[in-house]
Amino acid sequence: MKTIIIGGGIAGLTTAIALEQQGFDTRVYEAQSSLSVAGAGIWMATNAMQVFERLGLASDIQRRGMSLDKIEIADYKLRTIQSTSQLLFVEQYGFSVTSILRSRLRDTLVEHYGKPIYTGKRLDRVLDNGQSVKAHFTDGSHVSGEILIGADGIHSAVRQQLFPRSQIRYSGQTCWRGIADIALDAPYERACVETWGKKYRFGLSVISEKEVYWFAVAKAARGGKDDRATIKGKLQGMYADFSDPIPAILAATAAERIIRNDITDLQPIGDWYKGRVCLIGDAAHATTPNMGQGGGQAVEDAWFLSRILKEEQDYQVAFQRFQQKRQRKVAQVVKTSWQIGKVAHLSYGQNLRNFLLRNTPKALAAKRMLDLYSIDY
Repeated sequence: MKTIIIGGGIAGLTTAIALEQQGFDTRVYEAQSSLSVAGAGIWMATNAMQVFERLGLASDIQRRGMSLDKIEIADYKLRTIQSTSQLLFVEQYGFSVTSILRSRLRDTLVEHYGKPIYTGKRLDRVLDNGQSVKAHFTDGSHVSGEILIGADGIHSAVRQQLFPRSQIRYSGQTCWRGIADIALDAPYERACVETWGKKYRFGLSVISEKEVYWFAVAKAARGGKDDRATIKGKLQGMYADFSDPIPAILAATAAERIIRNDITDLQPIGDWYKGRVCLIGDAAHATTPNMGQGGGQAVEDAWFLSRILKEEQDYQVAFQRFQQKRQRKVAQVVKTSWQIGKVAHLSYGQNLRNFLLRNTPKALAAKRMLDLYSIDY
């Protein structure tokens, strides 16, 4: 089956790899003129790593990233509020969270895909005549296939055509991300640590022996901009009261490696498909990053969709089964991630919040993560 995939990111490339392994003929089209990726990191959680193992990618991804031993929430003085060991998940599923530079992850996916990726192909419109589907691009070119997968992210052009009333929701928070050239010692060399202060939060994890991926979050008006000449000093001032290694991490970050994005998600939409076109990943169910599950849920989508398309001769039945299987889990991730973002930035009741988190039974927290990481297909 000739399959058009719009979007050359994690969702699109993982889907392409999975479908090719099932015998499909895929073509990947990317709007950007190159496959360069903004310099930030990403966490590939245990559920995603299980899929990558099934696709034969896991060892390469681990080699290019860092497997984490624990995930921790702390206050701004780095006093632990809640800590979750990853050992249980390694024993149960074979993997912990892998922290990796986003560009290295994409390079790994590109290498395993092994086919050309058509860049500079910004989608103009999709035409579905019932017998085939055709993608028209703004450069005047077009391509036909039997089905089309929209994997083009939260600002999906495919989704906008299928479901023009879909809406992106702003969380009220903005996020700076960066890569610091610094080596961290214990207890941070294999940990994901997120610190919650009175006004700001800061997260960090090592992505190699001498590189740290970090993010900094604050409440802000939508669409704010920064001056490249002053942004580093601004962040250093905001986080001056946070304990080391946070000030050291900011000091070791070049200003040109700092990027800013507002934190948004997609208001849940009822359907993910129409005719011969199906949405996956952020195009279908973008979530805020507070659970580190945006990429993970996209990878799960890719795995299940490839399997169901192989089983079902009727693409409509396949799309329906895909949506029915994945919607409940994804909806819970979107909802919980949104709530975590609100709780992390409470204006009042922070001491009570921290007390309740510290006293959450470890078994309950572990059970929630085991359920999240489970892949039963």
